[in-house]
Amino acid sequence: MSDPDHQDGDAVSVVTDRAARRAKELGAEDVLERLRRELQFRPRLGRPIRTVTEGDLRVELYSTRIEGDPAAGRPAVDVVHAYSPAPPQPPTVRIAAVVPEDPPRHHSHPRGVDPNGDR
Repeated sequence: MSDPDHQDGDAVSVVTDRAARRAKELGAEDVLERLRRELQFRPRLGRPIRTVTEGDLRVELYSTRIEGDPAAGRPAVDVVHAYSPAPPQPPTVRIAAVVPEDPPRHHSHPRGVDPNGDR
């Protein structure tokens, strides 16, 4: 069966040192490794952010949300990865950033309005 997202064979998939450190800080190492393995076969997984082309080199940026597990103390994170399809190099995926999701903010009053009535 052919995957329309990837027709060039297996991509080389790596995690940058910065992303690995951040994943460790957030307790998301295991899910990041599972995502890295999945990106080898589906390098265009996630929401497209931007595509940059310079000469023969094309780089596609994607964002993927990984749900958290509050019971395990693991927050939801967004992972940004760059995909460089072949040619000229072998297809490559670099996981570049792991960003924790901001917790939802609940406002009891409209923004910009002081609850005490002062402006």
